[in-house]
Amino acid sequence: MQNKEKVNSYKKRWKHLFEEITSYEDFHLMMYPSEYELEKRFKDLETDIAEDAIDLACYYNEETVRLLEQRLGRLTKYDFIFGVKLKNSLVNISMEVKENLLSLFNTATDTVVKMLGWEQNVPTSFFGKYEEVEETLANIMASVCGERLSENEMVYINRYHFIRGLKHQTKEESEMKKVDSITNTIIDPTNPSVLNLHSDQDEGYSSFVVIDEFLHNMAESDLFYEAQSLPFPVEIQMKVQVESKSLTKTALNIKKQQLKEEQWEQHSTGDRSDVSTVTSATMVRHLQDEIKKEEVFLMNWLAVIVVHGDTKKECVRKATIVRRHLKGAGITCRLPVADQLNLFYKMLPGEKLDITDKNWVQKTTQDGLAECLFAVNSDVGSKIGFFLGWVDRFIEHTDLESAIYSSRDFVLFHPFLANQQLKGSKTRSPHCLITGDTGNGKSYLAKLIFNYITMLNVKSLYIDPKKEMRKWIRQVLNDQEILKKFPLYISHLEKYHYITLDHQDKQNWGALDPISFLPPMRAKELIEVIFEQIYDFKGKDDVSTAFLKATSNVIERKERGEKVGSLHIIREMQNHEELAVRKAGDYLNEVAADSILKLCIHDGSNPALSLKRRVTILEVENMDLPEQSERFENYTKSQLKSSAVMFALGKFCELFGMNPEEQTVEFIDEAWIFTTSPQGKKVERQMRRIGRSYNNAEYFISQSTKDALKEEDSGNFGVAFAFDEPTEREEVLKWVNMEVTKENIKMMESMFQGQCLFKDYYGRTSKISIECLFEEWEGTLKTVEKKAVAFAEEEYI
Repeated sequence: MQNKEKVNSYKKRWKHLFEEITSYEDFHLMMYPSEYELEKRFKDLETDIAEDAIDLACYYNEETVRLLEQRLGRLTKYDFIFGVKLKNSLVNISMEVKENLLSLFNTATDTVVKMLGWEQNVPTSFFGKYEEVEETLANIMASVCGERLSENEMVYINRYHFIRGLKHQTKEESEMKKVDSITNTIIDPTNPSVLNLHSDQDEGYSSFVVIDEFLHNMAESDLFYEAQSLPFPVEIQMKVQVESKSLTKTALNIKKQQLKEEQWEQHSTGDRSDVSTVTSATMVRHLQDEIKKEEVFLMNWLAVIVVHGDTKKECVRKATIVRRHLKGAGITCRLPVADQLNLFYKMLPGEKLDITDKNWVQKTTQDGLAECLFAVNSDVGSKIGFFLGWVDRFIEHTDLESAIYSSRDFVLFHPFLANQQLKGSKTRSPHCLITGDTGNGKSYLAKLIFNYITMLNVKSLYIDPKKEMRKWIRQVLNDQEILKKFPLYISHLEKYHYITLDHQDKQNWGALDPISFLPPMRAKELIEVIFEQIYDFKGKDDVSTAFLKATSNVIERKERGEKVGSLHIIREMQNHEELAVRKAGDYLNEVAADSILKLCIHDGSNPALSLKRRVTILEVENMDLPEQSERFENYTKSQLKSSAVMFALGKFCELFGMNPEEQTVEFIDEAWIFTTSPQGKKVERQMRRIGRSYNNAEYFISQSTKDALKEEDSGNFGVAFAFDEPTEREEVLKWVNMEVTKENIKMMESMFQGQCLFKDYYGRTSKISIECLFEEWEGTLKTVEKKAVAFAEEEYI
């Protein structure tokens, strides 16, 4: 809704649709809260769970359902149905004269049969006549992504009106195709303002709140979307009928004459014309001009908002909230006392407006109807997945908690769907970018997703250069209360495998040596990247040539079976006949000695890093990473060495994800280090390219979005979570497909810690509030320890 140009384009498309299907005359627009069936979705999700985590996953899936139902009541999502009445007249246009006469005879027969109160079986041939008309209509509706309902869905939509708000199983109700079964509900209208529904499974109440008045200008009324932000599920039922132009013109002429007489009377008594009279006269003139256009017709429509409740009191309370909520959008509603049953039957599928329907009928042209914004919702994420948080409909809040508790739209996310050829998906890349300024919540989100992924049948690796995850997880493992209450979770955490690369431990030397763990061509490329970090080869052609020859020689020796490593490249340079090369070799030897580079530059006597466990957290001790804002030219020698190690880790991740027999994922914290130098960018691009073909996903956790915005790389991230970054707001908005406007920049400024813009596989973007539902997880998701003074500060807010 923040992309005004796209919203206006959407409304124009619907205006053109209404103009195109005007000849069908009668329509039914329906928005209803269908059952979300979260338990069923989680059952489908459990097919992806690892065997050793199935009990844990089942427990947390059940907990998610329980907690969400506790907070929201019924879990629903809004579905939209567009009903079009297929007219017999449309069929008869293409029929021959003989068939027309027969049709006329059949119509007369049907009329007589109905008058006598008899029933007549409908032959299959009756429906066959409508096939061509229906096919034409289906092609027209495809312009707004409309799809035919199946037979079972049609049955359910008819049955739904008799069990709205009551407990039921969608699949079970969809299979009851007898008319008696569809209408099998007792409807009690004896209580004013409500209907009491009794089905064979449940009992409840419904109220029809009628829309009485709109603003004169319906622009941005957004009825269907506005109703979705109510704190409980509602329906909108709208019956629409096209008015003939002759009737419209006659009525407008009469109205115009009445207004003229009113104005003349007011002038004759010396009064000036009322504002309402002048406004009405202007609107009549405008409508007369519009109705002259061939495609413009007046549409009469009756709209109701249906609320449900377990008691009459609850129903009336919700109806009152609906009236107040829509009044803020300039829409006046009424709660009819005696017409509830009439409205119930009028809104059934197949019913249409007739000449007796005079009350509450609105009159607009097709563009007025398009302004109601039918079939737009705030869905984002995947249909099956883990709970991640809540959609924030771009409304201002006082804090994150109020944003979370004011939303009914929860977000599910499955980390491994992007490259599964999903219908409607805009991407085939499984990679994910998590960006934002320090302290806004990107590490919290990354760890939350990692926690979920560890339950999947996926081999996962978390690169933790800050060496903080083990500390927080150990605190949870040592918490006796959590150990007692949540043994399944503790048991799962104990399966995590930690590897700490500390260059002061000789056993780690050479663990990331390219000669040891990479094939020849890749090894040579990475060696160049590492050595370029610590030595400037520019303008030193002799040294550069000698270095490359030495690299090739050592790689050849490795292929012949010798136990060699990157350190032997330096040894060959030290023994070179040219003085400049020997000096360069001595310099490189000193730089590599007793530093973190020992992890990458060694003699090959130690085995390279190998990851066989399903869940691994890889730490690097004594990393000296620069600040993200620091320019590459200003890096210290220590920071350059740490960057070189990060590049080696990046290459290792690439190798880790290249097993086509297994799904793999790598989380790379501080991934922005790869974007600050040409060498790092080269490593990063190669890491990303392997994703789709090798079923590998990489999560880049970075403070910068700019590198991802480069045209040649923009398709490499299928999903993006963008937290606020004050210096990159315009770039972030472009990246997540949002318009760069003052309103959107202001919206980003107002985001709380824990809120971000989420762009999903389908190209949809929404502002979401991240939440973890499970208290026992909070300890493992920490990034800083909150001190007592911080809690004291909050007491005085």
